[in-house]
Amino acid sequence: MKYKEFLNKPQINGEYYDPIMNLFKKSEQPLSIKEISSKLNLSYSVTKQRLHKMAWNGVINLLKRGYYCLPNKLDTYSKITTPPGKILFLNGGMRMRSLTSVGVMIYNSIFGEKNKGKYGIFQYIPERQAVFRKSNNFYGNKIHLLKSKSVEIPISRTKLSKELVSILSKKSVSLKIGIYPEEWGLTIKDLFSTEAKEEGELAEELNKFGQVDKKNKFQDFKADILFTKNNKIIPIEITVTNPFLGAQWRNGRKSGVKSSLIFERLYFFIKWNLEYKTPTILIIHKDWTNYRWIKIEQEFMRKFNCHIFFTDFKSGWVKKVSREIIRLIA
Repeated sequence: MKYKEFLNKPQINGEYYDPIMNLFKKSEQPLSIKEISSKLNLSYSVTKQRLHKMAWNGVINLLKRGYYCLPNKLDTYSKITTPPGKILFLNGGMRMRSLTSVGVMIYNSIFGEKNKGKYGIFQYIPERQAVFRKSNNFYGNKIHLLKSKSVEIPISRTKLSKELVSILSKKSVSLKIGIYPEEWGLTIKDLFSTEAKEEGELAEELNKFGQVDKKNKFQDFKADILFTKNNKIIPIEITVTNPFLGAQWRNGRKSGVKSSLIFERLYFFIKWNLEYKTPTILIIHKDWTNYRWIKIEQEFMRKFNCHIFFTDFKSGWVKKVSREIIRLIA
């Protein structure tokens, strides 16, 4: 409804609404109830009542958190631009917060530290996947940083299907959340460097040739990167630790914690191969070649399509290893 039509309605006094309308015409930003009541020296309750009536008749639009704007400026504050770059799916989950609210979590500490307190909007939420776009404080949901460095975004349960709400009433569920890193001021390298920068470096390079992903938090296997190319999902684990080269350890097959970690990863890769039949890759420091047992394991693991790459993690290592990976799955 146009403002002139609104003024012609019964019991509408222009003296009450003209000052409010003039504020909106002059303002370059949405206005809140508190701002308008202060500028016009009105009580909060009276201002809220008048704004509500104007919004109900379509003269102005209600945004979130008590902000209002003119209809012709709504797109300026609510429009989501064309997404930049490639989408990246992060691990997340959902849980019921209250009878009316659901919390959506994103399990990435880098994303949390960078974007705590900002706002975003979910474009859609099907059963196990969502896309989260950056918005503003006039039109979006606030990002809350948790103690774990993950984030939680509260949304209304009305945005979810009845089936999903029914499941959430009994338990939390895992969820893949797609973001466009560039619009959040992040890179692939940032988001994969939560544990070691080398993981981010390799993920950034592999993303040029296929799709990179992080394993689900609740999946029972080890992998720093899941790389998809030619319809094959390849788990990649990176261990940057140097072996201890003391003489008392040199001939030991399971020489301490570091060696045990390598065996653990090989065990998970055998499980992966038996179930999914695709290659797996373990990248470790070249100094491990000083151990005879690692060469024996390297040969043995080829039976399970598991490949061990050695590198010094110095300048140029990412491109060299990426070429080997692409050649392997070509």
